[in-house]
Amino acid sequence: MLRYIMILLLALGMSSASCLAGEYPDKSIRIIVPFNPGGGGEQAARLIEKEFKELTGQPLSFIYKPGGTGLIGMTELARQKADGYSIGIHSYPLLVLDGITGRARYTLDSFDFISLLCLEEVYLAVSADSPIKSAEELIAQARANPGKVNLGICEIMGPTHIPALRLKAENVPFNHVSIDGAGKVAPALLGGQVDAAIVPSGGVSGSIGKMKVLAVFSPERSKRFPDAPTLKELGFDINSAVGRYIAAPHGLKPEQRAYLENTFKTILARPDVAQRFENAGSIATWKSGDDLRKMFEAYIPEGQSMVDFYKKSQK
Repeated sequence: MLRYIMILLLALGMSSASCLAGEYPDKSIRIIVPFNPGGGGEQAARLIEKEFKELTGQPLSFIYKPGGTGLIGMTELARQKADGYSIGIHSYPLLVLDGITGRARYTLDSFDFISLLCLEEVYLAVSADSPIKSAEELIAQARANPGKVNLGICEIMGPTHIPALRLKAENVPFNHVSIDGAGKVAPALLGGQVDAAIVPSGGVSGSIGKMKVLAVFSPERSKRFPDAPTLKELGFDINSAVGRYIAAPHGLKPEQRAYLENTFKTILARPDVAQRFENAGSIATWKSGDDLRKMFEAYIPEGQSMVDFYKKSQK
């Protein structure tokens, strides 16, 4: 009798384990970060790491694949099995621009978009000890010395380069200097490698105290830097923002996609999480995967015009 009881208990235990193994997720989820550690992408993911584990019961496992302004990491993500255990964090609108320029082998159709996490303001800044006092002064210098005032940007054909190109189209001929990531902007400013820079708020949150924000590329003034005018106030209808979002390889099971989408939606609705993002210089902002896709598609015409302008400016 004891033998039969033991066999029954063993069978029940195996059945229970089998049921648990079928639940999603039942292991850690890899999140590919296509930028260097310490940048705005990783920071955004780290801000929700604790809540993600609390809700799912599983940790995020960070995998760094920097290079090519996110190109290498997103190529890696597109190659992963669509099993719900590989996701990635990327920055809007780089994915769209990579497709337009032909740099990427992937397209929008290569991914299932899950959730927008946050938006970051974009600033025109100089080092804190720079003799330049205002955006008007900096712009005047660039116009008086075409191609000689060095302006740092954090990527080629991205949310800091696009406003620089639009300024160039408005006869503000800075010399654009590409810096490998927002985390290296402050050293470049302090070291005199560039005279000014266009930076994302989240990406430089840890070093913003070493900078002087001269203007903001937003429709309204920044709550964080209320004395800095918008570019529109300066006579330029130029806006820019960095959107951090979550994507997965295309082909997720509908229930897995819905689970992940609802998880991030729940996390971003928490007031303490919103405050955490605000403290880091960004705004917690949720959008569904479908709305994200629509946002990317809507940007394509503007992105194409900027790519065309960039190509002409290189001739």
